[in-house]
Amino acid sequence: MKISQSLSKIKKILLLVGSLVLLMILGACNEENSKPPEFKKQYYEGKSDNWYVKMESEADSERTYTISYIGEENKPLNFKFEIYESSFNTESGDGELKNQEEFEINKKCSGACDALPESLPIEIQWGGKKEKVVIRNRE
Repeated sequence: MKISQSLSKIKKILLLVGSLVLLMILGACNEENSKPPEFKKQYYEGKSDNWYVKMESEADSERTYTISYIGEENKPLNFKFEIYESSFNTESGDGELKNQEEFEINKKCSGACDALPESLPIEIQWGGKKEKVVIRNRE
């Protein structure tokens, strides 16, 4: 009887130890899979006849767009822009080149910004003119 009781206790201990080891392995696997993917810096750029636009993102919660006039006529002092990041997310506003060669748009997202497609259309209006610039991912 004593031998069978000892074997029963050993089986229970081995079962308990095996269960703990299995839980630790499953916990480690779950922790590894639950980590968000590592953020990769992003760089987009493109130009049209009169405009050059680039977007740089060093962190997943912010983006910086830079708009420059590259046309042959005098640079406009003011312009309007619309950045179509997705069908439901458009950044728009007024830009000024009065005392500078480039206009910067700093976008901060609450949490991580939405993923961007491979290319983004941007519409710029100035002096009664309108032009579309498509910036593309340049990884």
